[in-house]
Amino acid sequence: MHLTSPLSIGLSLCIAAATGSCHPSSAKLTRCIEKPSINATADNYPGSASSAHSTTYPYNVTCLNDVPVAASACKSTDPDEALACARKYIDAIDEQISFLYARRLGYAAVAGAAKFKNGTALNDPTRNQAVAAGMAARVLKYGGSEETGRIMGGEGCQIYASLKYEAQQIQNCGGKLNETFERVCK
Repeated sequence: MHLTSPLSIGLSLCIAAATGSCHPSSAKLTRCIEKPSINATADNYPGSASSAHSTTYPYNVTCLNDVPVAASACKSTDPDEALACARKYIDAIDEQISFLYARRLGYAAVAGAAKFKNGTALNDPTRNQAVAAGMAARVLKYGGSEETGRIMGGEGCQIYASLKYEAQQIQNCGGKLNETFERVCK
């Protein structure tokens, strides 16, 4: 059979489609996915000298151990002062959570790329439930509620947002996904 015959070209296309060579190479996809996010780098964390944030924080936000317990930080008997104090700490903690969540999304993209390269679905409901249950247990351990932990662990909208981010990173790196995600917020 001549290598440029319609049959050999068609056969080559079928083999290419079956072996996934329409996707970027594993190495190329990995290099692309592993590019650091501009939002969560060693130089761009809350409280860093080079951070674009000009916010002054009420404690050292570069160390989680420095977050004071609410009762020890906001002792005013004036409700307006207590509210202002609480909001100042909430804003600083939200900054830390946002940074850590952006960092977590980077790891989710690496996990998504690995699943994509293996040909497995990005959405794994069993894993999602395990992550939510694990976070619920950790939040309970630190004095929060189980429901809050399940939400922080990804139950509902957070899982959807993470899956969409993973898919977006794969697509930005040249991968073609046939998977869709349903937004389910409990």
